[in-house]
Amino acid sequence: MILTQCPSCRTLFRVEGEALEVCGGAVRCGECGAVFQADVYRLDEAAGETASSTRRRRWPFAVAAGLLAAGLAVQALYAARQPLARIAMTRPVIHVVCRALACGLAHPAAPGRFRLLAPEVRLIGASHVLRIRARLENTADFRQTVPHLAVTLLDARGARIARAGFPASTFLHHPRPALGPGGQARVRLTLRIPAQAAGYKLTLFSTGKR
Repeated sequence: MILTQCPSCRTLFRVEGEALEVCGGAVRCGECGAVFQADVYRLDEAAGETASSTRRRRWPFAVAAGLLAAGLAVQALYAARQPLARIAMTRPVIHVVCRALACGLAHPAAPGRFRLLAPEVRLIGASHVLRIRARLENTADFRQTVPHLAVTLLDARGARIARAGFPASTFLHHPRPALGPGGQARVRLTLRIPAQAAGYKLTLFSTGKR
């Protein structure tokens, strides 16, 4: 009996000497099916044990390397999650991964892509109370954070009297942190204004950009 190694898949196995004589030394590998001369690729027992031991030692390192590579890939994905969430092709995958890993994906804010539809601003009687009604629409092709609403009050000459900013929780009929592409929400805001206010202006802005 001799120890031989398949040159194709590197599998080690033993072959009876009588079988080698019958087939002229040619054998077929039971793993990959390759045919080769067993005596040409013959190994001594010590070499066989060394090769087997080397393979046993290698697999933990291979597993560790695979886990390390996977970890680095996840870290890279985490670092790039915000820009990837803006791309239509990768957005669904990023949202699924961040939902599973609770990676805190923040929605981007592009206030210029929001618009107020059918705004209705009325002064209620002589009480100097301003009532604002409108629909807020996200025209962007990605889900984004609802911006703040700024109300600027003007006097009869168009000069600014006062300006105040309001977060979404104060003016949305059903408060929500973000709107998807084409999503709409009803705006409802009532506030008391100075007696000299004769005009108004409504603008949208993201936090810190007023």
